[in-house]
Amino acid sequence: MNSGHKNTTDPVKIELIESLRGGLIVSCQTQPGDVIHEEGRTVVTMAKAAQWAGAKGIRANGPDQIAAIHEAVDLPIIGLWKIKYPDVATHIITPTVEHAVKLWEAGARIIAADCTHLPNPAIGDKPRYEIIPMIREALPDAVIFADCATFEEAKEAADRGADIVSPTKFSYTPETAMMEPPSWNMVAKMCRELSSQAYVVMEGHIYTPEDAMKAVFLGCHAVVVGSAITRPHYIAKRFVDLLNGLKDDWRDAERAWTGITTERTE
Repeated sequence: MNSGHKNTTDPVKIELIESLRGGLIVSCQTQPGDVIHEEGRTVVTMAKAAQWAGAKGIRANGPDQIAAIHEAVDLPIIGLWKIKYPDVATHIITPTVEHAVKLWEAGARIIAADCTHLPNPAIGDKPRYEIIPMIREALPDAVIFADCATFEEAKEAADRGADIVSPTKFSYTPETAMMEPPSWNMVAKMCRELSSQAYVVMEGHIYTPEDAMKAVFLGCHAVVVGSAITRPHYIAKRFVDLLNGLKDDWRDAERAWTGITTERTE
């Protein structure tokens, strides 16, 4: 096992994170209004399919879906909770300690949180990465997974004790909105400069096995894939959009599902 990561010294945490090495983590999420949403059913089927295929982990949203997945499959779960606040354009991922605790109680041992520099109204409009030490104090046994949009945010998250950093929010914040994903240059820099502090996991806009392999080749510990695997309506729309002469952009539908406007502003 690799014990050289400064933020992760607990052997139990190291063993958990190392179990993901070089592997696929499948994002299994639906929400009301999603065409494939069936409460307590669809995400479990997704997770079972991922386990059958050999995935090493699951990423899931909200304590109810996490609890259902935790009961159905024997894979580590990265838990998050998307919360919408008034006057905030998009959801914030796990904005409070209370949300993190509920995810832990549901069975997630890796807690994902929005760790961008944007203000978090739940903690007095402090930068969202300030939630890291708060979660660490409340859940000392949890692995903290920082969802970031820029290298600088990933560095801030690592400095504050995140065990894992990821470019999850790349292209979903004002300063990255017009940048074309995936964020290869940024994730390569994260692997080069932050791996002595935190594990780097690739997440965001990975649509092919070749792209997943590219992430691992660049130095990522593991790869999270969602829409390309678990959202058949988006997969179908990619084909339809192309056959129709690209009159529509399937990514607009994906952004709307994630709470992002077509302009990708926040």
